[in-house]
Amino acid sequence: MTRVVAGLLSWILLFAASASPSFAQAQPRDGRLLITVVDQTRAVIPNADVTVTGLEDATKAATLAPVKTSDQGVATIAAVKPGRYIITAEFPGFEPGVLKDVRVRAGDNRQTIVLAIQGLQDSVTVGIDKQEASADRRGGSFVTALTRDQVDALSDDPTEMAQQLQDMAGGTGVIRVDSFEGGQLPPKAMIKSIHVTRDAFAAENHSAGGLFIDIITQPGLGPLRGSGRYNLRDGAFSGRSPYTPVKGPERSQNYGTNFAGTLIKDRASFNLSLNGSTSFETPSLYVATPGGTVSQAMSLQQPRNQANVYAVLDYALTKDQTLRFNYNQNDYTQHNLGIGGYDSADRAYSSEEHNHTLRVQEVGPLGRRAFVNTRLEFGWSDSANHSLFDAPTILVNGAFNNGGAQLAGGRDTRTFNLASDLDYVRSIHSVRMGVVFSGGSYRSTSTSNYLGTYTFTSLDAFEAGLPQSYTRRIGDPNIDYFNLQAGGYIQDDIRVRKGLTITPGLRYEVQTHLSDYNAFGPRIGVTWSPFKNGKTTLRASAGVFTDWLSSGIYEQTLQVDGVRQQELNIVNPSYPDPGNVGVVPPINKYLLAGDLQMARNVRVSSGVDYAFNPFSRVGVTYAHVTGSDLLRGDNLNTPVNGIRPNPAVGNLVEVLGDATSRQNTMNAFMQVSLTAPSMAPPKELWNWKRTNFGFNYTLGKSENNTDGAFAVPATGSLAAEWGPASNDIRHRLGFFFGAAWLRNFNANVNVNYNSGSPYTIRTGLDDNGDQIFNDRPAGIGRDTLRGAGSFNLGGFFVYNIPIGQKKLGPMPPGVMIQGGAGGNFNVTTMSADALPRFRMGIIVQAQNLTNHINYTGYSGIMTSPFFGQPTAAQQMRKIDVGLNFNF
Repeated sequence: MTRVVAGLLSWILLFAASASPSFAQAQPRDGRLLITVVDQTRAVIPNADVTVTGLEDATKAATLAPVKTSDQGVATIAAVKPGRYIITAEFPGFEPGVLKDVRVRAGDNRQTIVLAIQGLQDSVTVGIDKQEASADRRGGSFVTALTRDQVDALSDDPTEMAQQLQDMAGGTGVIRVDSFEGGQLPPKAMIKSIHVTRDAFAAENHSAGGLFIDIITQPGLGPLRGSGRYNLRDGAFSGRSPYTPVKGPERSQNYGTNFAGTLIKDRASFNLSLNGSTSFETPSLYVATPGGTVSQAMSLQQPRNQANVYAVLDYALTKDQTLRFNYNQNDYTQHNLGIGGYDSADRAYSSEEHNHTLRVQEVGPLGRRAFVNTRLEFGWSDSANHSLFDAPTILVNGAFNNGGAQLAGGRDTRTFNLASDLDYVRSIHSVRMGVVFSGGSYRSTSTSNYLGTYTFTSLDAFEAGLPQSYTRRIGDPNIDYFNLQAGGYIQDDIRVRKGLTITPGLRYEVQTHLSDYNAFGPRIGVTWSPFKNGKTTLRASAGVFTDWLSSGIYEQTLQVDGVRQQELNIVNPSYPDPGNVGVVPPINKYLLAGDLQMARNVRVSSGVDYAFNPFSRVGVTYAHVTGSDLLRGDNLNTPVNGIRPNPAVGNLVEVLGDATSRQNTMNAFMQVSLTAPSMAPPKELWNWKRTNFGFNYTLGKSENNTDGAFAVPATGSLAAEWGPASNDIRHRLGFFFGAAWLRNFNANVNVNYNSGSPYTIRTGLDDNGDQIFNDRPAGIGRDTLRGAGSFNLGGFFVYNIPIGQKKLGPMPPGVMIQGGAGGNFNVTTMSADALPRFRMGIIVQAQNLTNHINYTGYSGIMTSPFFGQPTAAQQMRKIDVGLNFNF
């Protein structure tokens, strides 16, 4: 055995010696270069040209072919002999980047090249294979980007801004800020770009709507820059509601300042925005009383105050890993809420709310084939309500509401969200996988109806002093609970051939308080570019989407469980004293079904997108969504012939998940720009081609058989509840037109129209004796009537005045890459010609410029004097004037 082993060792040594020029001296191993190319915002640049040239005799002899960076901005060059090299990276629209003396050693050698934007370059088209780009699911197809003028035309009020974005998108889209869902929208001064993505079907998405509005904020680069603004809205220019003969006073002041710049060159930058607003308005009272109809402006005003801090800090951990911190604080105080319409002045209450959000995001490549985006969010908020006047409430259905608001206590939340996405590219596969954990602790001391509520069916019953019911909550409202929901997914964009991509995926979700461990959501989509010019993209998709249980629903089942709090219910009580309610036995309770599942939606969609040029496109998408396991209430103790099965209990409402829905929507959009968007100030005095316009139209039909988790069917049967959903708006149309024909002057006009919302006819009586006033006439279904549509013509106009002779350098560098016609990418730089040292803008912004009356609040109660009539008007004319100042 010893001789055999010795013989084998001899043969191995002899083979190693023959394979090496020198057996005694090991040959040095080759190195591998991993070169990441980024712009000055630390964003990676795909498709950049990278060239490596030797500087020594040994390295000059080896010829290394130029390579292009991958989708993650990384160029990989293998088999590089150790030694000294010069590395050059180039990309259209940027200055070449050069690393003059790079020493390559054996193994992996990582380098990063930062490309500076050419100062006077506005935009450039980067050509790649047209069909291949058009078939990319993550490309420019089915995506529209707001122009800079459109972003500037948005309201400074975050709530109004969110509604404007929804109107532009043509639906109820999910708004994300730097990949984070929910939370406060950033100030306009911090917004870099806004994109609307349609038909988002992949497994990475939780929502079944398929519509996302992505807001990207920008860091502060270059020298310190700042701005300030002040907007004023005075009631003298506002429109009068038809329900107030004399208009009440109104005023709104909105102000803010912004500072941004570099903290450490090529390492850290910041953007800080401080904003506030003070406003008041006068609500309108429209009620029917025993003495007649009262329609007037109220004597009380509704003041509101808001303060906001929004800060962003970007820090480059390494040459290719960036860390972003974001802190947002919002403080609100509002007074005299809950009045107007049917509600008298003694129904007023005040609200105070403090919200804080801290976000941390880390992005960058992992190796040469992977890219990671990790996000962590902490939120803490505190809110409290206080009634102006404490007294029992008097409700006369469809006529008026008097008495105290009966709101006290508050709610404290401590929430977190952790999400991470990992991209991996190899061959024809682009794999993305990720996880999300979202949850928090909730503490509520909120209480309501603690002094009781009398409900009268009509004015005649009120005059006779005969209420139909008296309800009151007693007990301890304090609750404390924890909620956690989690999801994970994996998907793969498989490029079957140049113009065809198939995207299979799978998502799984789970949540506390639900025993549902089968929430799998398979997804698949096909993106096809049939023609070589790449202008046309076809898409089809199908998938299963699940929905989490709202923490608010779970919270109510904890509060009113018959133990912590009891909801007393007295039929035909004495008035104004119901008697000793402490000995009244019937109580209402709410509970979740033990086998409750997550709601499920099956979505099937198809669409076509056509790009005229890099800045103009049109598209149509259709989606069919079928919902199951939707939540609705089931009264387990409904009276039969006036007698409850369990006389010791009132309404025992169990939340079930057996309701269904069906939705069909068709969305068409068009966006046209006659010239390429540019950050550079125009040189010509007049140019009519500085024009952009477009429209968004949604035709939809939405039906279901539920009005919510605790809504009990009026007939007791789901079969009779099928009808239009409460959000069934059949037509939504938005049109926008922007013009910068005259130098320094921008005008933006938008038109929005929505058809009427449905509402239900109700008798106003408690026909079945369950003390729930949702009874309908025999043979009448849900939401059979519709109100009038709404129309709004708005505008934003600004004239900029340069001040001073001293010039600033180019705008902070950055780049926006948009998919365009023929599969090209249009690269729009954020730099421009030098600007005046100071710039002032005069702004006029208008809502409902024609003061069109948009009626709302239609009454479906048959005992109401206002049956079938609107009781309010919304979106009356508002005009803001303002100044902004930039330096």
